[in-house]
This record gives sequence, C-alpha cells and structure tokens, in this order.
Amino acid sequence: MQFTHDVHGFENAKLRLLNGAHSTLAYVGLLMGLATVRDAMACAPLAGFVGRLMRQDIAPSIRPPAEMDLSGYIDAVLARFANPAIAHQLAQIAWDGSQKLPYRLCDTIRDARAAGRPVDRLAVPIAAWFRFLERRQGSGEQLIDPRADALLARAGDVAALLAMREIFGDLGDDPVFAAAVWRAHAALAPGADPAIALI
Repeated sequence: MQFTHDVHGFENAKLRLLNGAHSTLAYVGLLMGLATVRDAMACAPLAGFVGRLMRQDIAPSIRPPAEMDLSGYIDAVLARFANPAIAHQLAQIAWDGSQKLPYRLCDTIRDARAAGRPVDRLAVPIAAWFRFLERRQGSGEQLIDPRADALLARAGDVAALLAMREIFGDLGDDPVFAAAVWRAHAALAPGADPAIALI
C-alpha cells in the first residue's frame, strides 16, 4: 500500500503504462497466434517491443507523482506480465477496444504529437487492433465491443476507422499519425511476419 496526494498521477500511469501495454500485447499477440500474456512475454520480439514502447514512448508522456519510481514501476509491470503462474487471456483483454484505446493509447499518442515525439511504435497496437477487427469480420466470430456493428462495417478500411471521431477524436485528422498507422497496418498484413512491425 502506498499513500499519495496525487491519485490521478498513479491512475494515469496505470492506464497508459500497464493498460496500454496490456492492449498492445493482446492485439499484436493474437496476430502472432498467442493465447495469454505470459505467452506474449515469452516471445522475445514482442516482449522487447513492449518494453521499448513503455520506456521510450509512453513514459515521456507521464508526469509521475513525486513518490513514484517510474522505471521501477515499469520493471514491476513487465515482471508481472511475464509471471508464468498467471494465464491472462489475450482474447479477453481485446474486448471493448473502442472504449479502452482512447485512454490507454490515444491520449499518449496525442501528447507525443504535441511534443514532437515519434509515434511509429504507438501506431503498431492501433494497426494491430484494425487487423484484429478484420479477422473478426472475416471469421464471423463475435466481436465484443459496444460499437461492434460500426467497427465491423468499417473493418479493412483504415481511413474509415481513423475517421471515427468518437474513438480517435482529432487524431484521425493528423497526417503523421495516420501515415504511421498505415505503415504498421501494411507490415501486419495477413501472411506477413508480425515481428517485422515490432520496431
């Protein structure tokens, strides 16, 4: 237990670091045929990618409370993800992407763009989610999301998905972000090795 006067700071760090990394593992891991978080962390290219994403792309967007060791928190999260005794299903983490991603990833992307930082790695889980939607559409498997009908109707159309302002807001109009998503989406094409996108 840790007492703090900055609960929002801790919540923000959890949303962006732990939950953002969780969603990344889920969507990329599912494309790689993996089933659980521990499986995803046992995949060296994916585990390395998530570590870089957290340290180099997400952490700079966070103003941690004074009593928070951000690097230590990242280490603890990655160790928890890799714990072989925990079998957290990636398919369950992938539920409700339209509700989760605006807070888990889009806010970080928006901050990165405002600061002039690159968003190439941050675009990868967004593109992986788009590929996840395409797979659901093609297989007829249920998509668990409150916007399932609208998402499936746009699956396969990157521009149409980015134009969903209720999810991406003004990010859909950002040419730098859109270009990064398009590149990642191409790298994650069916039949391609998803590890190629893990820059």
